[in-house]
Amino acid sequence: KWEDLPKVLMVAEKPSVCKLIADYLSRGRSRWRKGQSRAVQTYEFVTWFAPAQTKCRIVVTSTIGHVFGLDFGKNKVPDVADLYWDQCKKTIEENTAKNRIVEHLQELAGECEYLALWLDCDKEGENICFEVASLCGNIPRDNVYRAHFSALTEPEVRYAFNNLGRPDKMLAQAVDARQELDLKIGCTFTRLMTRTFLQS
Repeated sequence: KWEDLPKVLMVAEKPSVCKLIADYLSRGRSRWRKGQSRAVQTYEFVTWFAPAQTKCRIVVTSTIGHVFGLDFGKNKVPDVADLYWDQCKKTIEENTAKNRIVEHLQELAGECEYLALWLDCDKEGENICFEVASLCGNIPRDNVYRAHFSALTEPEVRYAFNNLGRPDKMLAQAVDARQELDLKIGCTFTRLMTRTFLQS
């Protein structure tokens, strides 16, 4: 029965990619279902899922880019230079919050036993993989997989689906480091320039 099958949540980076993946892997036989967010779509179909070694109910949806942004722990400091030592914190992006992406992903993850991440195959995509995985805490880490693809063609998507790997923590952390540097250097420089112009 459809309802008794194990469930796999597959998350792409944007709605257009989500639709392509669902169409290719279901051979055009996926069905649409309602979700918490109106900004992204959700499709379902049944197919063989290699990591589970059985047929599974596949639930395909997407984000709309990064789920989290980065901000300073405390924005008001006596000296601008103190921002370099401030602990940064991840905050939910405004667009993500407005479109209820977090609630959408958490609701779907709550139904599923497996997670397959279909984010873009670059450092930013790898970083978003871990953002999505952090929202799907009920899914065991051993059941989290990563699709590696270089083009959105049917053969490439099918190959990626049949040869799932694991997300790369090192690549994700490289993006975290770059984001923190961008924030600290950009903010401190801007504030320093503002102060200099105001005093001149």
